Amino acid sequence: MDLSSLLKPQSIAIVSFAEYFSRIGENLLKTLVNQGYRRTIFPVNVGHEEVDGIRCYPSLSDIHSEIDAVLVAVPEEAVPQVIEEAGRKKVKSAIIYPSGLSEQGVEAGSSQEQIAATANKYDLLICGPNSAGIVNFHDNIALSFSQILDLPQLIPGNIAFVSQSSSLGETLINRAQDKGIGISYFISTGNEAVLESSDYIEYLLHDSHTSVIIWLMKGIKNADKFLRVADLALEKKKPIVVMKVGSTALGRKESSFHTGSKTGSDPVYEAIFRQKGMIRVAEPDELYDTASMLAKNSFPKGNRIGIITNTIGGAVILLDKLSELGMVIPELTYETVQELSNTANTFSLARNPLNLTSQIINDALIFPKSLGLFTRDKNLDAVIVAISMVEGEQSKEMVSHIIKTAELLKKPTVIWWLGGSLSGQGIQMLKESSVPFFTSPDHCAKALEASFRYSQFLESHGDGRAACISISSSFRRRIELILENSEHILTEDQGKEILSACGISVPSEKLSKSPVEAKKIANEIGYPVALKIISPQIVHKTEAGVLELEIGNERELSLAYRRVLDNAKKYNPRAEIKGVLVQEMVKPGVEVIVGVVQDAQFGPMVMFGLGGIFVEVLRDFSLRHAPFKERDAWSMIREIKGYPVLEGVRGGSPCDLSAIVRVLMSVSQLAIDFQDFISSMDINPLVVYPEGGGVKALDCLFVKKNGE
Repeated sequence: MDLSSLLKPQSIAIVSFAEYFSRIGENLLKTLVNQGYRRTIFPVNVGHEEVDGIRCYPSLSDIHSEIDAVLVAVPEEAVPQVIEEAGRKKVKSAIIYPSGLSEQGVEAGSSQEQIAATANKYDLLICGPNSAGIVNFHDNIALSFSQILDLPQLIPGNIAFVSQSSSLGETLINRAQDKGIGISYFISTGNEAVLESSDYIEYLLHDSHTSVIIWLMKGIKNADKFLRVADLALEKKKPIVVMKVGSTALGRKESSFHTGSKTGSDPVYEAIFRQKGMIRVAEPDELYDTASMLAKNSFPKGNRIGIITNTIGGAVILLDKLSELGMVIPELTYETVQELSNTANTFSLARNPLNLTSQIINDALIFPKSLGLFTRDKNLDAVIVAISMVEGEQSKEMVSHIIKTAELLKKPTVIWWLGGSLSGQGIQMLKESSVPFFTSPDHCAKALEASFRYSQFLESHGDGRAACISISSSFRRRIELILENSEHILTEDQGKEILSACGISVPSEKLSKSPVEAKKIANEIGYPVALKIISPQIVHKTEAGVLELEIGNERELSLAYRRVLDNAKKYNPRAEIKGVLVQEMVKPGVEVIVGVVQDAQFGPMVMFGLGGIFVEVLRDFSLRHAPFKERDAWSMIREIKGYPVLEGVRGGSPCDLSAIVRVLMSVSQLAIDFQDFISSMDINPLVVYPEGGGVKALDCLFVKKNGE
């Protein structure tokens, strides 16, 4: 979608219906002029013939020229009228600043729907309502009344900022600019009656001035568009750094009230971010710190970090932060140690971290000399220079040498500066340089880890295959028949038929209608066996007492058969008993759960976790949107906290992880192929055996959509 008329308009109309030119309208006009907009501006107001020496028109219809963008600064009740007139005038785009059009009940929501319908009728692009506007930093186009425009100078750069929160977005732009971080565009999306955040991001992914995108996000409206844009970002290798607000139920409710957008389930969003390589941060300041790292530096190829410092205390802080994030502080190569020892014999130890001590006072080149050696070390993927108090001119001299060295070297280098105002001259030079620098060790470590993680993701992104464990036409028809002829909740034997059709192993079992038939089946399978009541009305078998295990002979089977039937009648006298399932007793293994749930926004999501309390109590599970790649299935397994259990602990054998991957891929395909029929399903437990031993689905539960 071409948003040039919004982001690079060649002609602008500013509409105000007040008898005097409204405060917002006046601010918009003054800001445009003060920021250097030299193209055509058309003030529109019934009470003025001119404003600030510029001819004023009584209506849009009285302007006999093309208009790229109209800035709507009128009371909310007048907005639909302006948008209708703009549509008839064939204006290309509009920004609506007033709020209240989707926040205050049915009537307001209807106004926003009316605006959207008008925009659709006339093919009119609309930003807002409730938008703080758009600022194009490179072309000096400020379609905004934001207070950030009161800054002495706007710093252009290659980071675009898309914000669904006007005031918080403006605040963060101010903080980023104070740190010398350049911006390409600031876009306040408002309530997104027409254009969504995804539309702006798609445009920015093709923009030559933008290499990184910050997204302050409340929620999305169109999941398919969001996923498509996320894939495009990977294709363009432009990172998206996102902060998703509304992670709790209360936060989601408040956010939805103000914007009308769907904030959605936080675990689902977290899974989507992981799957699409989007970098999520937790705090506002992390947004621009992480984006700055990504925008200024090449991405490290590995997680091995070198630290050069003049404060061992600072180095220890970094060691702790990096270690918590899974980064590694390796030993230096023998060659580097030897060269360091020859460079300065005052080091206490030529090692990593390297403490330069007070030697920096006597030798301003000692930092760049050491940096050069570290960047050539084959054991290191990136280097952090941690500088404590260095004052005045000395800070400038030191920083000058470090910047020159870092810019010549290919290995990612970042600086953590511990000093304050006494080091202001050096810090100012860093702000204006291409070397990432941080004042927070936490943000420094997190940004470096995020850039490494993104680098890893890009490297593996093209290697994964989409879900491709296809279901044959005969098995597909078999599954369709099962779903057509089942009740809202499928019985276990029906569910296992579907799993078998998908190539997922299940125990040997058969449904019996009498004790005599059960004994015959048990003899065929071989003792020991298990008995289970099969009834659409009895889902939780253990709770109902209708599951009997380790039945070793015919006498035990007769008694167990009677018990499960009696317990079923006590638990639910109206339950329809389809029969008693006779099942082989499988050997024990590690129990996991695999499931599918239909998310209201994104559709089928596949879940994986260890069985039992790990999922129910500890909430230790992973999610991915179907269909996904084989790489994603492996990531799902490895990211749960209980992964060491699957690796084999205390001498235990590692589990057959490849078999789990095959199940996840099959379930992903099943979820996609039958998403119109299956509301949810889970395999619990799925027993996993040691490497080469495969898996077996002991129980499953399928729920159909719409009670069909």
